[in-house]
Amino acid sequence: MRGVDHQARGTKAALSPWTHWRTPLGDVGVDDELNQFLRTRVAFLEPGESAHAKEHSIEIQLPFLQRILDDFLIVPISLSYVSIADCAELGTAIAEAYDTASAKNLRTLILASSDLSHYLSPRETEQLDQMALERVLALDPAGLLEIVEEKKITMCGVLPTAVMLYAADALGVKRTRLLKHCHSGDVTAMREVVGYASVAIEM
Repeated sequence: MRGVDHQARGTKAALSPWTHWRTPLGDVGVDDELNQFLRTRVAFLEPGESAHAKEHSIEIQLPFLQRILDDFLIVPISLSYVSIADCAELGTAIAEAYDTASAKNLRTLILASSDLSHYLSPRETEQLDQMALERVLALDPAGLLEIVEEKKITMCGVLPTAVMLYAADALGVKRTRLLKHCHSGDVTAMREVVGYASVAIEM
């Protein structure tokens, strides 16, 4: 699981320093074996308490997973400022970790957490979100990073999403599906909204 480090605290790419994460639904264990595999494989990855301690982008996903999965382990990675080369390196390593787990007949999900555009009109949000989503659905991490920078799209988790797309490329993934795209104004009418989407990337 990869999430953005909104406050850029500590190391630029932080693994979990804890063995478990706690939610109101109970504890979720960290996969120490895959944690160590990634730390060995990627030099800039290291455990980082400050990067995770006050960050919500990963923990907010856990109750949903607890509702639908009986028993699972996680490998949380919090990212602040990493280069496109770093994204590619980390994505490739995650793909290798995926293959390692699959060889042991373990089902593995790769998740990235992000909002889309922030605090724009519904019309602007729709336009900018579509630009970013087109690149995600095309499995184009470099194109996603480029369009987000060029159009100043305030997609907070663009780096975790790019890492996920690089992992998908390394795994030979070809299929994507847009499950849902909406914004906060769809729930409560407002002039400035935040965009959200969920995308499935399938082997």
